[in-house]
Amino acid sequence: MGESEALAYALKLLARRGLSRWRLREKLLGRFPEGEVEAALARLEALGYLDDRAFAESFVAARRKFGPAKLRYLLRAQGVAEEVVAEVLGGMGEEEVLQAAMKALRRYPRRHDQAKAVRFLQGRGFPLSVALEAYRLVKKDERR
Repeated sequence: MGESEALAYALKLLARRGLSRWRLREKLLGRFPEGEVEAALARLEALGYLDDRAFAESFVAARRKFGPAKLRYLLRAQGVAEEVVAEVLGGMGEEEVLQAAMKALRRYPRRHDQAKAVRFLQGRGFPLSVALEAYRLVKKDERR
């Protein structure tokens, strides 16, 4: 097996879905020697097919139902560097986080019980202050 086979397999994996550099490296190491894997990863980065920042941005965009704490945890579990995570999540404004919390809460069937609703949002990674404000705003909207 050679570098070209590792590169071809990596491209096949990336064609299915986006992967972080760490996750792709782990998958490739299961089939190829470390030298070939590192060479393939370097080539993919040079070609622009492997970018942890772009992966993190698309990952966050696809998971808007979660708050910043949960997104941070999920991205770190994918092997994305803390600096990249901080940059990507730093771009989320407070209003955007509040809107996401309200959207998640509207889909929650037990949203009328404040304790359960707030606990639900906190489990999704939203800060307590955002969870309480989202609960207040959703209740206000439902009264209209």
